[in-house]
Amino acid sequence: MITKIIPHPCLDKIIEYYWIEKNGKSSVKVLPDGTTSIIFNLGDPINIYGINGNYKNVSKNIIVGTQKKHYTVDEKNDTYIVGIKFTQGGAYHFFKLPMLKFSNKIINLEDVLNGESEKIRGLLRDAQGVDEVKKVLDYYLLIKADMLSGTNDIVDYAIKSVKADGSPALIKELCLTANISNKHLISLFNKKVGLSPKIIQRLNKFIKVIHTIQSRKEIIWPEVAFECNYYDQAHLINEFKSFSGLSPKNYYDGVVNEGIRVRV
Repeated sequence: MITKIIPHPCLDKIIEYYWIEKNGKSSVKVLPDGTTSIIFNLGDPINIYGINGNYKNVSKNIIVGTQKKHYTVDEKNDTYIVGIKFTQGGAYHFFKLPMLKFSNKIINLEDVLNGESEKIRGLLRDAQGVDEVKKVLDYYLLIKADMLSGTNDIVDYAIKSVKADGSPALIKELCLTANISNKHLISLFNKKVGLSPKIIQRLNKFIKVIHTIQSRKEIIWPEVAFECNYYDQAHLINEFKSFSGLSPKNYYDGVVNEGIRVRV
């Protein structure tokens, strides 16, 4: 079971939520959404499959960079995970490093933060309940994150824009408005988000499909394709398979109707 925790209001531009997961043995498919996460593993080691076709046994703390594909987490009998889910581009304000360095990878947090990560892991292990977990993470992130660096640049504007509109012409319009080349915009996105604006645009449309079908009892796929700015139903199916490994119908039947575990 996942418990989501809303961070301090001063952090809402860079963090979507914290989360705690405590389970028995299970498996969960994690879908890509253009964000970076930190995972503190306080329980049994977990296994992660599928990132660049690799397998990783995770016993402590990791960074999961922005992903283009889904991956699978196999959880053990005594799973206890505390996570930080950043917004798109939010992790840049914390790490202050080019986010392309983390894309499609799992990286040991210790390699980036040195002894800090073990200190936070210890505080989280000693925390009693949700409120104390929130207090530990809020305090650390409010000190560590640079909330002002690059917060009003073209990337922030572009991220908000591609969430609101799936038009393929939008990225070109953004470049014209900001008087920069498409190549420069891609470079800025790679630095702050870790993926190109085109990939982020595609992921946002994919996530919109997920939210749309989860909110409805009856699905008419051509209507969903139109509402989520796909050319047609075939385009929707191809994109959905690319990111999730499933057709939209198989996803709906398995996750919505049968309760197969998926996390976005």
